[in-house]
Amino acid sequence: MPDIPSRPASFLVTLNPDHIATLSDPAVTLQDVAATITSQAGSLRVMADGPADDPVIEMLRVAADDPHTLLVTLSDDDRAALAARYGDAIVIEPDIELDLFDTVFAPSAMSPLNFFAAAEGELVIDVTLTGRDGTPVPRAEVTVQGSQIYGIAQAVTDARGKARLTLYGETPDSLREIKVKPSAGYWGLIIKRPDLTGVPVTRKVAQLALTLTPISLHNGETDVWGYLAMQLDKPTPAAQPVRIAVIDSGLSASHDDLNPAGGHDFTNRGDPANAWRDDLSGHGTHVAGTCAARFDGHGICGAAGPEAQVYGLSVFPGGRASSLISALDWCVTHQIDVVNMSLGSAQGTNALHQAVIRATAAGITLVAAAGNAARPVMFPAAYPEVIAVAAIGKTGSFPATSPEAAHIGAHRAGDFFSAAFTCFGPEIDVAGPGVAVISAVPSATNKDYAVMSGTSMASPYVAGFVARLLATRPDLQALPRGQGRVQAVKSALRACCIDIGLPRPYQGHGLPVWGDVAPAEEGLVAQLRAVSDALARALA
Repeated sequence: MPDIPSRPASFLVTLNPDHIATLSDPAVTLQDVAATITSQAGSLRVMADGPADDPVIEMLRVAADDPHTLLVTLSDDDRAALAARYGDAIVIEPDIELDLFDTVFAPSAMSPLNFFAAAEGELVIDVTLTGRDGTPVPRAEVTVQGSQIYGIAQAVTDARGKARLTLYGETPDSLREIKVKPSAGYWGLIIKRPDLTGVPVTRKVAQLALTLTPISLHNGETDVWGYLAMQLDKPTPAAQPVRIAVIDSGLSASHDDLNPAGGHDFTNRGDPANAWRDDLSGHGTHVAGTCAARFDGHGICGAAGPEAQVYGLSVFPGGRASSLISALDWCVTHQIDVVNMSLGSAQGTNALHQAVIRATAAGITLVAAAGNAARPVMFPAAYPEVIAVAAIGKTGSFPATSPEAAHIGAHRAGDFFSAAFTCFGPEIDVAGPGVAVISAVPSATNKDYAVMSGTSMASPYVAGFVARLLATRPDLQALPRGQGRVQAVKSALRACCIDIGLPRPYQGHGLPVWGDVAPAEEGLVAQLRAVSDALARALA
């Protein structure tokens, strides 16, 4: 037996929808399960997260409804006892961790130091980053990759645009790659097999100066490749406000290009009514900008159009299935129309799927990023109720020396290509621009923009497109909120897609294109309403 026991862990407990109660095994409620847990030993207490007498049961519910899920902290023994007590009447699942799907060029973890390298084997490189006008570039991540198993070094530039990197067991001739990721304002840079022959050396330190290409947004708000590829610059009919929730890391509410209508924090990092306004990673701000940036004459335009009302729901840092479930419940309570989820996990849960089903039944159209693992579609995008979005790119939309060049996948059709990182499969509904996407990021000036790539970037383009459809189609708005309305929105989205020539698992129905989107014919409106009414009666 190990000297150090395992800590209790968080689990989601739901009722098994396939369980059949009998006279000898009557129906179970979550209140029954909660009472059983409460009556058990004091080991069922939060250990690391609070005082010993804190409760370990949180009941997740929509408004004042009965709880649909229990979030509990259980030891291994307690979990086994609970499972034995209720059998297949309940489902006990780990409260899985979620990822943000922009990891294709996110800061990576530092590799361990190679303790076997001799001290004289050090290779020290001082990097200075500037723009073309000589302005220092601060807060840029610089990574140098060598040939050794631990031959990697990372650093972030200071206010002077300078960073020092030290590698062990490497020489200038063994370096494989230098990569630069600016925080805002510039394109990244990647140099394969860098030649340091002409680099000045001062006191055995190589002095490397690199010049970055600035991001240009001087040709109008719509001069962004994804926006133009989806023809979102074409005239839009009169629109009604549509509510969009971005479930992410929050958003920078003070950014000039964002005007959020509200939000909520589900991370317990502060006041839930306000903490969502502080985006610690920049991911949520970038996603929200793509989806719903203001039409104010500068920066970019959001795919949703000028009438969009965006809400920031923060489940990161520390995102888990339980926080995503709570965020979806919030969307039901607040009658959100469209939800974007640029996040997920390789593993699904019954509790999360039930939350997705509840949101769909409430008339919310859910859009999610497929994932960046170049493997089958991840969750929640893999659920049939969710619009799963794969990422595509376009040649010529980024500098050839930028890291985005590495995202060109094996499947190409004209100028379009499937992103090398995108998840794929029969679950993919549509494709969206997800390589070299320029959008808003937090900054001291509240005016900065940055390049990101990922299915995280493709999903808000589609979510915004769906919101624009809802905003400009009175026939869709007239449908009662429910599953029928969601199905009608999905049908309208598919009707706007064009086949761009990529394999079906990588593009689904294709790329949504605005073009001349017209309201549905009167006869179709009546059919959609009939379908919606029938579904409502069936679900009643």
